[in-house]
Amino acid sequence: MNVVSMLEEEKVVAVLRRLPSDTFLDVVRALLDGGVRAIEVTMDAPDGAELIQRARAALGDRVLLGAGTVFTREQMRAAKEAGASFFVSPHLDVDLLAAAEAWGVPMVPGVLTPSEIAAALRHGAQAVKIFPGSLVGPSYLRDLRGPFKDLKAMVTGGVGEENARAFLDAGAVAVGVGSSLFPKSDIEARDFASIAKRAERLVRLVRG
Repeated sequence: MNVVSMLEEEKVVAVLRRLPSDTFLDVVRALLDGGVRAIEVTMDAPDGAELIQRARAALGDRVLLGAGTVFTREQMRAAKEAGASFFVSPHLDVDLLAAAEAWGVPMVPGVLTPSEIAAALRHGAQAVKIFPGSLVGPSYLRDLRGPFKDLKAMVTGGVGEENARAFLDAGAVAVGVGSSLFPKSDIEARDFASIAKRAERLVRLVRG
């Protein structure tokens, strides 16, 4: 997978963190119905790899599945075997980047400072994740793209309908959006139609 092309085309990556197992696939299907195809399942829950496997088995290539919040090679190996086609981490770890490259799976490392960005690019990252986006805002990314004019960055952390377009206008290739797309209240009420409508609204906003 060319992760940069995927990010540029999709614009939105839904970050699914510790969702209830019994509604996980319903949420993913609702996101797909709303036009969000890129899904990042975080590995900070014991069933992360299992959820990736379930989504891959049920939905096949309809969904672009990645593993997020990866900290170890063991997590990456489990996610890859489960069907993940890209990795995302909240930090920069050059050993993990090397392992991902050896396995042929693109990885998007989390960065914040210019030094971290330079190190990530030097060690082969195709794209980086600016995290947390809520700490710095769109103007920070715009300033970064002065010296890093070809930077391919996804912004995650505090991104939602109210600021996603601003980050893209500042030069982000995509945004990572979490629970604002699928509030706990909707999941508990099993109101998957509302999740689909929210996803559709966000997709229309960022691709319009």
